[in-house]
Amino acid sequence: MRTLFFIAALLFSLNLFSQDNTPHRKGLTFKIGPRYLGWTDVSIPNPEEYGEEITFSEDGQYGKSLRLYAGYFLSPQLSLNLGFGLDRYEGYSANTAPLVVQGNYYLSPGKNSFFASAEVGTQIAFSENLDKGYVFALSLGREIAFSDKTGLNVYLGYNFQQSRYEHENKHPDVIYLNKLNRKSFIIGVDFVVF
Repeated sequence: MRTLFFIAALLFSLNLFSQDNTPHRKGLTFKIGPRYLGWTDVSIPNPEEYGEEITFSEDGQYGKSLRLYAGYFLSPQLSLNLGFGLDRYEGYSANTAPLVVQGNYYLSPGKNSFFASAEVGTQIAFSENLDKGYVFALSLGREIAFSDKTGLNVYLGYNFQQSRYEHENKHPDVIYLNKLNRKSFIIGVDFVVF
């Protein structure tokens, strides 16, 4: 019983000493990190327009992403960022390059706070006819501060991308999709410089 009490007291004291309530988030901020876009659901809006049923395999529908953000802390709890990403969707494969505006709200001005994040933007198309569209994402996470200037943001969220295609139907026997929706669950980690 004494050992259990000692361990509980030790954990409590570590928790007290690890919390610093001085604001460390101010000025410019930079973030970079990978995302896993798991359990991706691929669908077509208005499938009745295509005249035949289009189905997507449930196997291999996931994505990988790398995001880079630069922004500014308006207060120790609120930041606005401009972000650029490179996304690769497997299964029904596609490469997208989102350009987004992101807002982050931290529950506490001190270190190791929980936060909520929202981003909205467009996709830059690198080919003539592929992946123009829009994207939005919502996330909840926790900051893990290493120092007053660096840390990690670990988060879970929801990602939605709609791609629009521009094409000429040169092959009438092949169906060309006009729009494609991708809904994904996000698991991400960003390295942050405050």
